[in-house]
Amino acid sequence: MLIARKFKAVLLIGGPGSGKGTQGQVLAGFPHIRHLAMGDIFRGVDKDSDIGREFLSYSTKGLLVPDELTVRVWRRHVDERVATGDIRPAYHVLLLDGIPRTREQVGLMGEHVDVLKIVYLVIRNEGVLIERLKGRALKGNRPDDAHENVIRERLRVYEESTAPVLKAYDGSLIAEINADQPPLAVLRDVAGCLAECLPASI
Repeated sequence: MLIARKFKAVLLIGGPGSGKGTQGQVLAGFPHIRHLAMGDIFRGVDKDSDIGREFLSYSTKGLLVPDELTVRVWRRHVDERVATGDIRPAYHVLLLDGIPRTREQVGLMGEHVDVLKIVYLVIRNEGVLIERLKGRALKGNRPDDAHENVIRERLRVYEESTAPVLKAYDGSLIAEINADQPPLAVLRDVAGCLAECLPASI
């Protein structure tokens, strides 16, 4: 049975090539932060559980996992980590990566989290972003992903899906971070943002 509680949370949002993964990994090293990447949570679902079989009924067919099920999978994961003591609601702030991804998920997640801040990693120079993604694709031996038309389509889809999520929140919660800087400079700006919004007792 799910325990009725809301968690303090910060949303980490950033498109392809923004360095979101890098920043999430570094921030996960802070003792009072628990970095929760929805992709990792999906990959770790117990495939033999009821919720795991429900998840597989969509994922194995290449179908989008419904918003309601996505949030249930997320909540089950969090409650399991609370039960083991890995997440302590009074102490930890959840750094959410990859959820919410739709406006519907924003509404559903409102029952589970109090969003303190939205860290939005932005690269305004599209040329820089495209070159970053080309380099990453070639480094990862994914030459098909290095085509500019493929990259532009990924960026278009990201912008279309992210805009409604951002608009669903009060603009005062959104902190735009210039991600077209060296990773340490981005981390400095992100850390400064979090220092301002996290509870003083943490």
